[in-house]
Amino acid sequence: MSMQVGSNYILGLGNTSNLNLQSMLQQLVTAQSQPIVNLQAQQTQQQAYLQTFSNFSSQLTQLQTSANTVIKDLTQQTANLSNTSVATVNTIQTSASGNHTLNVTQLAQGQTWVSTNGFSSQNNQVATANGVFSFSVGNQGYSVNVNTSTTLQGLVSAINATNSGLNASIVYNGSTYNLVLNTPTGTSNNLTINTNNTLALFGSTPNQASQDAQATLDGISINSSSNDLKNFIQGLDIQLKGIGNTTISLNYDTNQLTQDIQTFVTNYNNLLKYVNQNNSYNSSTNVSGAFFGSNAIQSVMTNLLNSFLGNFNSSTNQNINSAMSLGLSFDRNGNLQFNASTFQQAASQDFNAVKNVLSNPSNNGIMDLINKAINNATSVKGGSLTTAQNLIQNQINSLQSQISSMKQNLQNYQNNLVVQFSQLNTVMNQMQFQSQYLTTMFNSLNGKSSSSG
Repeated sequence: MSMQVGSNYILGLGNTSNLNLQSMLQQLVTAQSQPIVNLQAQQTQQQAYLQTFSNFSSQLTQLQTSANTVIKDLTQQTANLSNTSVATVNTIQTSASGNHTLNVTQLAQGQTWVSTNGFSSQNNQVATANGVFSFSVGNQGYSVNVNTSTTLQGLVSAINATNSGLNASIVYNGSTYNLVLNTPTGTSNNLTINTNNTLALFGSTPNQASQDAQATLDGISINSSSNDLKNFIQGLDIQLKGIGNTTISLNYDTNQLTQDIQTFVTNYNNLLKYVNQNNSYNSSTNVSGAFFGSNAIQSVMTNLLNSFLGNFNSSTNQNINSAMSLGLSFDRNGNLQFNASTFQQAASQDFNAVKNVLSNPSNNGIMDLINKAINNATSVKGGSLTTAQNLIQNQINSLQSQISSMKQNLQNYQNNLVVQFSQLNTVMNQMQFQSQYLTTMFNSLNGKSSSSG
């Protein structure tokens, strides 16, 4: 702790005496400030402890993220199709598996209407007076206003702005510009022109008729107004592309799952290493690590460990019902180990049983329990880790309050010393002046006495 003592109050204090009052003042204030220095050292230590707890919390979050990645992997599958010209598949989250047969006999399409008359320019006038172009798509009606300023391009923009699903465009056939209207796919979205106060004329039937998609999936007949078949197999988005047959093969990506479990194991061991590094006590310096004797840290690590223990008997396969059956075990130092070969073998034997051990609908799989343990520890309402961090912060705040109070007292002490030492300096200067005066007087008297003799 560096303090500027007295120099702003007394310049050259003690220079006229044999005493170095400035140095004495500095020593007294320095001695009085030692309790503040001690408190500041304690505060610095507590701040270091708080940072260590914060780092631990960040590593817990990283561990939880890797656990959630494993859980997500358990619902992700890859889809392979034997004929991608018939359909493509986007996988979402699905519990479906195995092979599925799809036979597409008809694709969905919308109506196409082309105006029977053309225009010489896209900017030609399409209305001779104020009016409307009203229409229905399926059972829903829409309307746009037209007037003598409305151009062919303006009518297209107005129709598209209705968000009706009806798509308006202009097609040039080499000599004229024609208005083209396309409805959404399916027979339920047919176009009806109710009122046409424009110069764009249409016949009584569309140039292209609408139709629904028709297919069979695993022998079950499908009729859809869209070529996008969502959730006909739960969690899958099947896009129909053409007529024909294809096989959809759904498989779990066990390679990615294996890799993500290894990441989880690495994060767990890094967390354990960090705890061990900060759980020591130095008897020579009497300084302990941030986690030494911490019930909060011990509670968190115990709950994490317990997440791996026991059997998960809700599985119908009793050969795959524990962490060890998935290749997860602990060495003598508490480090988590992972045998990828054992896991791959279990996954190929009974993937549903593997899923049940890691994460299941009852939320008592290994990764589910890891999630619960971390959520409980970090909860803002009474979480053990949160409570421990709050206690350290309160200690830091308390020390700061004491330091501020003692600094004010020290300043008052210093101010009082400055006044007292200033007075002492004045008295000693006066005494020194009187001493010099008396010395001069005595010397003068001694000189006169010697002359008269």
